Amino acid sequence: MLSAIVILPTQPVRASGRSFPDMMVRTLASLVPAAVEGVLRDLTIAAPHGHQELERIADHAGCELVQAETQRDALAQALKATREDNVFLLVAGRAPDTGFADEIAEMIGDGQRIALMRDRPDSFLTRLLPGLSPAAGVLAPRDRLLSFPAADVASISRQIGAARTMRLRARRID
Repeated sequence: MLSAIVILPTQPVRASGRSFPDMMVRTLASLVPAAVEGVLRDLTIAAPHGHQELERIADHAGCELVQAETQRDALAQALKATREDNVFLLVAGRAPDTGFADEIAEMIGDGQRIALMRDRPDSFLTRLLPGLSPAAGVLAPRDRLLSFPAADVASISRQIGAARTMRLRARRID
């Protein structure tokens, strides 16, 4: 089983017409199939103070909300509160492709506990070189995640050495 933490993006969200709360709700909704299939045990939103709408979203979604002075502190507190040793960090505004629960369950079953999920390629360059797509999520053991001071998925994946990239990608919700 797996714990998931949704964190705020470190870069500004592209102007899209969708509000930030709507993007957060859609990200959380994309994880429901993993919960139904029994792969996802608990879900937490980690964010710095100042996002009042997150309290309402977390309450309606039935997930935990951890807020702190900085994103890094919120992530550290959320990691300490997870129920499972395997943790999947996902950037808000992203939704894993269909089949996410199956791939994660297979990876954990095979003992593969560190992997990176990238955004779907959305430009000529990232279609040509998919490894240049931004990081959208990372799977790692909780103790490894707690040992790094980073608060964004890209930095964390580099620090823990996520050499494996998941087959499935995440789509931007915007």
